Amino acid sequence: MSELAHLPRGLLTLEQWDALDLDRTRRWELSEGTLILSPRPHPRHQLISRRLTRLLEDHLPAGLEAVPEIEVTTSGAFPPSVRDPDIVVVPDRVFDQLPARVAAADVVLVVEIVSAGSRGTDHVMKLHEYAEAGIENYWIVDLEAPADDQFLAYRLDGGSYRRIPALDGDRVRVNEPTALEFTLDMLTRR
Repeated sequence: MSELAHLPRGLLTLEQWDALDLDRTRRWELSEGTLILSPRPHPRHQLISRRLTRLLEDHLPAGLEAVPEIEVTTSGAFPPSVRDPDIVVVPDRVFDQLPARVAAADVVLVVEIVSAGSRGTDHVMKLHEYAEAGIENYWIVDLEAPADDQFLAYRLDGGSYRRIPALDGDRVRVNEPTALEFTLDMLTRR
C-alpha cells in the first residue's frame, strides 16, 4: 500500500484529479470526488473490447468515432466524477479540441464490459450515473451473466434508461447509435 501513500485524502476536485501522477498500469476513476482503483482488465476483456470497437467502427456513420478507454466527465460539479469506460462513441469533432477527456454531453454511446469485481458498478452505479449525465445509449457486455443478460442495451428515456431488446439467443441486433448485428461468439472466438 505504500505506493498509494502519496495520494491525496478526502474528496478531490477536477483540478486535483488532473494534477495526479497515477500509475497507468492500473485503472483509475473518480466517483463523486473519491478516487477508485481497479486492476487493468484481463486479456479476454481486452479482446472483447477490441473486437466490439472494430465492429462499431465498421458500422458507424461518418462523423462518429468508437474509441476505447478514454475518460468521460460525467459530473464536473463538486464532487466530480470521471469514468474510464471500455468504449465510447463520440462525434469526431470532439478531437479537434485535443481534450484531456470528453464531456458526457458529447458521448453518444458508452460500453462497459463487465470484469470480475465490476458487476455492481457497471449494472447499478454506472447505469444511474450515465443516465444522470445524459448519455443517450449504454451497452453492457457481461458474458458471465445468465444467457438473456449477456448483452444489455439501454436508451435514455425521460432521464433514466429503458432496456431495449437487443439479444436473441446469441445474436445481438441494435439500431442505436447505428444499425449493427453480430453474435456474442464473434467477440470471443479464437
